[in-house]
Amino acid sequence: MIRCYPVGRSGHYLTAAVLLLFSTLVWAESSIAPRSYLIGSGDEVRITVYGQQELAADAQVSATGTVQVPLLGTMIVAGKTSAEAARMIAERYEAGNFLKNAQVNLLVTKYRSQVVAILGRVNSPGKLVLEGPTSLTQALAWAGGIAPTGSERLILTRTLANGRQERTEYDLQQMLNHAAEQQPTVWLKDGDTIYVPNAGRFYINGEVHSPGMYPLDRPLNIRQALSAGGGPTARASDSKVKVFREAADGSVQELIAKPDDRVMDGDVLVVRESLF
Repeated sequence: MIRCYPVGRSGHYLTAAVLLLFSTLVWAESSIAPRSYLIGSGDEVRITVYGQQELAADAQVSATGTVQVPLLGTMIVAGKTSAEAARMIAERYEAGNFLKNAQVNLLVTKYRSQVVAILGRVNSPGKLVLEGPTSLTQALAWAGGIAPTGSERLILTRTLANGRQERTEYDLQQMLNHAAEQQPTVWLKDGDTIYVPNAGRFYINGEVHSPGMYPLDRPLNIRQALSAGGGPTARASDSKVKVFREAADGSVQELIAKPDDRVMDGDVLVVRESLF
């Protein structure tokens, strides 16, 4: 069973409504699980043949990817989907003149061959055995959600068929809000690594209601960052928001910020006082 916990930045937790949405998405993702799961060593399967109860069998896929099939003996099923394996067994029954028009069903009853790692700032990091098709948000829920010091920026690392690693970033808020239904579900694969980095920090000074340090746990623009600080005061300039940002060489750059400019880790935002 997937366990859901509060997910949020330091001092802030998802509201009950968002948690409900999180649970709803987890359930919905389970109901539309992909059919492309490939059987692997350690998985347990159940084989049934329509009208032939004596040919039913429960088996565990061996280290070499095989199972014992009644009348047919050892057959390789690893690397195939359930439908492909069932079709192969049916064809073998027919080719061996054991059955005519064989109707075989193969169901994976326990998924033990695929493992993903969940690292970084989650409440329960570790390895998760995929007990069936599992999405990114389901795995995050299993890990107890994001820790208070964690970012809502999720990093998924996957090894491709050519051996190269693919690194993709996801925004948890975007995955949970109403626009999520327009986005494809992120399904996990064997060997995937999910990493939740530390939340960044930014600072607000000058003419804002609540100057200070704030966590940068998700993508923010200047307008959103100022809102986190309570918004500009009545004395604030509408156009003079300066950003002091450390460059790669260690020097500090002074920039004039636009409302839609993205805030970076370590930025210092200064809201100047209006001269009029």
